[in-house]
Amino acid sequence: MRITGGYLKGKSIAILNDGTARYTSSKIREAVFDLIGDVKDGKVLDLFAGSGSFAIEALSRGAIFATCVEKGKVMTVVLKKNLEHLSLNKYCHVLNMDVRYAIRFLYKKAYSYDIIFMDPPYERGYIFKTMALLKNNIIYDRNTIFILEYSKRESLDLSDLDGWDEVVTKRYGDTNIKIVRISEHII
Repeated sequence: MRITGGYLKGKSIAILNDGTARYTSSKIREAVFDLIGDVKDGKVLDLFAGSGSFAIEALSRGAIFATCVEKGKVMTVVLKKNLEHLSLNKYCHVLNMDVRYAIRFLYKKAYSYDIIFMDPPYERGYIFKTMALLKNNIIYDRNTIFILEYSKRESLDLSDLDGWDEVVTKRYGDTNIKIVRISEHII
């Protein structure tokens, strides 16, 4: 897998080829960054990070800091090797823990992010549960962009979680990308 933009464009990212992970394709990552625009000086949270491709892409494009949350121990090793190989480890904090615990941990530590990306395993309802958790553990501000990647077979209606405004939804093959912002009356 290759980085699609920024100063690391064209560099490789290692992935785990054991059939257990699904990776965000280069095409989709490039499309996401086209949708959200400039990430320069931004702080990024990559939930369900896998190999770290989204965080690495954001750092390559000018983000100043990233936190990657990945539960799998083997995948976390791959992620850390990618950061080390690209000399990004000092700009990225890796949490090897379940997203549910990580969000509470980051809230208690008073972290705040400009971009929150989540690409959980498809068709398990993780995005809705994670957004509900984020609503109660505010690690963002009014201008934060939320990027949700999920299967086209999933229905993702956030209207039951008052507080989120959909900006755009795009479909790329089997994958939907939904860009969400916080409603004005929440924060």
